[in-house]
Amino acid sequence: MNGYIRKTVEYAAGNIFDKILLLLLLPLFTRFMVPEEYAVYANVTIFISFLSLIYLLGLQQALFSHFYQYDDKRYQFTVISSILITIIIFGILFSFLIYYFRRELAQLITRDITNQDIFIYVSFILFCDVLYAIVLRIINTMERSFNYALLSVVRNLTLLILIFIASLAGKFSLKTVFIYMSVSSLLSVIIALINVLKIMAGLRQYSRSMPALFSFPIMIDLLNFGLPMIPGTIALLVLRVSDRYMLTYLSANGLYDVGIYAIGYRIGMILTFLNSIISLVYFPYAMKIAKDPRSASSYRRMFRAYAVWGGLVGFLVILFAWELSLLLLDTAYYEAVKIVVFGVISSFLFGLFNIINISFYIRKKAGNIALAVGLGAVINIILNFLLIPRIGIYGAGIASVISYLFIFLFNYNMAENLYPLNFELKPVFLALSGMILISLVNFFFFIIPEFTILKIALLIAAAGYLYFKYLHKHVLNQDISDYIAEKFRI
Repeated sequence: MNGYIRKTVEYAAGNIFDKILLLLLLPLFTRFMVPEEYAVYANVTIFISFLSLIYLLGLQQALFSHFYQYDDKRYQFTVISSILITIIIFGILFSFLIYYFRRELAQLITRDITNQDIFIYVSFILFCDVLYAIVLRIINTMERSFNYALLSVVRNLTLLILIFIASLAGKFSLKTVFIYMSVSSLLSVIIALINVLKIMAGLRQYSRSMPALFSFPIMIDLLNFGLPMIPGTIALLVLRVSDRYMLTYLSANGLYDVGIYAIGYRIGMILTFLNSIISLVYFPYAMKIAKDPRSASSYRRMFRAYAVWGGLVGFLVILFAWELSLLLLDTAYYEAVKIVVFGVISSFLFGLFNIINISFYIRKKAGNIALAVGLGAVINIILNFLLIPRIGIYGAGIASVISYLFIFLFNYNMAENLYPLNFELKPVFLALSGMILISLVNFFFFIIPEFTILKIALLIAAAGYLYFKYLHKHVLNQDISDYIAEKFRI
């Protein structure tokens, strides 16, 4: 039990620092960048996220699904080595293409050809970040939480220090941000490769002879699973970011609205910290116990726990969105506070969607995930096209929430038909109702200073209610303790 508690703490440390970094950078970005400049930064970083999916070839998901297919250290060594070689070869090719077409990309992504130099750094960042990402997945799959936390902290701390120094020196600009991102990426990938080489050396010691460095049959098996995931993963990214790009071209205020929307949505994504912890700690365990008859009970408990605690965290973020904006944002960005709710609800629904997808990973039905996300992306694009010209950033937010609600409900029905687990939906809809209600109150009264006192009073009252109705009766505590007990009996 202590081992899993330690892993949770270590994964949490790495992810907390990652999320704190994003929040600590917001005051610097909003102080030194006007909304139009932040919009360029947001669009380029989204482009990096999009291209990283192509670079990875779906191998992150394939590794997660296939690494423990055989309890054989030689096989695991060859899986890791084959993936790294493939990623390096394709990474060099894709980065060259980005460098070669940097002028066209600058015009397409930022609507300004003078930003072409940024894409030189982007090509380098992508190559390093994809290698770093696949090593993190290897470390996570092998449940080496300390190494994972160390890599995350080194990467993020380096970037934070460099950008902070730039701001003190008065040299803060879009270009310097991407230069420092390149430095941080280089340092992190060097440390990541040192870690993975040590892992491979450890696997090799179990073999009398040198395991194969590359295996075409294994790589074909991995790509057969991974490549079909690419359209679904791309569709997921389209679902996440199409609103920014469509705001760029469809909103009356163009890049200004993109900057405001991106900041508000970023604050709302605080909930993704909880999503990350579940993915890192619970998902590898969930795959290990898939054949155990008690696994279904474990999955139901995790779903319910996330619906309750994730909903509570989301409620608090929305409740104190105005106070967070006062702490983190420059006055030019205060309008973003009304966008926070869309980021919170979308992140909450995506967390539930991910837990449901355990069913598809167990059955190796990657196409089911891709279908839901693909349909959600289409709905998102259509709604953005219809709503943004009419109500601007609010239209983009509404489109996001509706699309995430669709993929959640769609995959819930598919999963229950394929692998019935009887997930309980009541706490989900109670959480959503609470978040929508408090967001409506916040929308009309957030600018009243005295309202903060009322919010604190409401928080105390809600905490008392939960204690006497649930925690005092040990209902939720029993759920969690049963989950932990079940976890360590298996």
